[in-house]
Amino acid sequence: MMDVESELRVLENSLRDFIEFTLRRRLGADWVQRLKISTDRVARWRDRLETERRRLTSEALESRLLYYADFYDLQTIIVKHWEDGFAEAFGERRTVEVFLGEMEKLRDPNAHRRELHEYQKHLILGISGELRTRIMKSRGKRDSEDAYFPVIEAVTDSLGNKASNTNYAQTIAAACRVYVGDELEIRVFSTDPLGGQLEFSIARIGPKEWSPSNARSIRFTEADIGRACDINVMVRSTRTYHAYSDFDDYVMYRYVVFPLE
Repeated sequence: MMDVESELRVLENSLRDFIEFTLRRRLGADWVQRLKISTDRVARWRDRLETERRRLTSEALESRLLYYADFYDLQTIIVKHWEDGFAEAFGERRTVEVFLGEMEKLRDPNAHRRELHEYQKHLILGISGELRTRIMKSRGKRDSEDAYFPVIEAVTDSLGNKASNTNYAQTIAAACRVYVGDELEIRVFSTDPLGGQLEFSIARIGPKEWSPSNARSIRFTEADIGRACDINVMVRSTRTYHAYSDFDDYVMYRYVVFPLE
């Protein structure tokens, strides 16, 4: 079953991170102030950030301003700053404009909960995969290992704990407690820079459990009770060589598991 909503979120966050990565290198630390976009749009992002800060006072909050921009804003920034690093990354400008325009249109029926047709879902997956692969290859030109080995782009669980553009071996501390008998789903997103197939292992510390599925359900048992129930989330290509022994990248979810009261 295609999870197009997650695919759209992963693409958006990949674009946000890549925009910041590219423009910070080209324009400097004050790159937000130098954006070729109206001040009203930037003010709207700040208002959204402040609204979330007031609403979610007890939760960890994404503080990067670009995470409160609309998809249309991301598209505008890439087009208007094309010569500031995006031409080198994405190639032919008109093609990328069409890709981003199609994704913007496809987001609307999804946002309003109108069912997408199957061909539209496949189009989302295809465009997202193409753009994310171009981003990965572009970064790989600077960091050569990224041109050969897949990395984890994003990871989420059904409780709302999530991280994007993670670092190798990063520990993601869950923001909510779980109890024996609770079940959740962990989903990981990655793209092979060489266009091959990927395998994923989502399992407790111990033997890896490789599968072509990027999602797995975990049910907590009495053996998991404690401050650190760790779930390794791994990705690897199907090639015979890997970045680290028999895998290419991993992060770890850490849960505090309580007994039933």
